[in-house]
Amino acid sequence: MPKIRHFAIMCENPAQLAQFYTEVFEMHEVWRQGPHVYMSDGTLNVALLQTRDPSRRGINHFGFQIEDMEEIRRRLEAAEVDPPYAKPGDGRYAELGAIDPEGNRFDLSLAGWDMEHTKADMTEDEWNALHPGGVGAGG
Repeated sequence: MPKIRHFAIMCENPAQLAQFYTEVFEMHEVWRQGPHVYMSDGTLNVALLQTRDPSRRGINHFGFQIEDMEEIRRRLEAAEVDPPYAKPGDGRYAELGAIDPEGNRFDLSLAGWDMEHTKADMTEDEWNALHPGGVGAGG
């Protein structure tokens, strides 16, 4: 059964928001990718993605961990929505993305999302070198 295991939140100060979620909800940091902070409660992964546009703050997308990608593709086709699309392979975890009938974006992943800190963080300088002009977080 597909399960929601990921949310991405656009925010102005991911580090400050991460501190809030750590102190209030006892979430722990999983990874830093430049200015972005990924956190977990052990069940759900939350990506805090920096935006330069305050009007874009809020939930950006969510993600389902699934067991059978072909079955989900079939269901999306039956629902008459666009087929899933490939996601960048730069550490954002999800293999595919899709859009529901009202335009809400969601990820599809067989592997799921990290719940523990298992890989080296990426500094903001490293992030900026890979993403000139800050492109990559959706604004």
